[in-house]
Amino acid sequence: MESSENDKNDKNYVEFVFYRVPKKNHESLLQVTNRLIEFIKKEEVVYDCFSLIGAENIPGFINITKVITINPDEEEIWINQVTYKDREHRTLVVEKISKDKECQDIYEEFIRLLTPGTGFISGEFRNLAGG
Repeated sequence: MESSENDKNDKNYVEFVFYRVPKKNHESLLQVTNRLIEFIKKEEVVYDCFSLIGAENIPGFINITKVITINPDEEEIWINQVTYKDREHRTLVVEKISKDKECQDIYEEFIRLLTPGTGFISGEFRNLAGG
């Protein structure tokens, strides 16, 4: 593959991960997330983390809080957008970090800070519009 073709396809493979976070764990999880970001930045992965700040009821749309139910007084919905060069890049990164002790420790701490009894909702996507 030529360099210009690599550049064109760069960052067209994204994984979205939704999860529930107790508000009391917000700051702790943010610190863990920043550790993870620093760790995977070395692998040329772009990791963005967002917290739901509003969910309007718009005709024709399903409010995300109807799909991922939370107690709004006690929990937040977070989403990570993890961007890779392509599927192969994701596979290589996941293989590498799954063998790394520091990354395993970060993952275990991450899981501990989620709403008990919940997990991740995830999916991998490719860019269709060429953006």
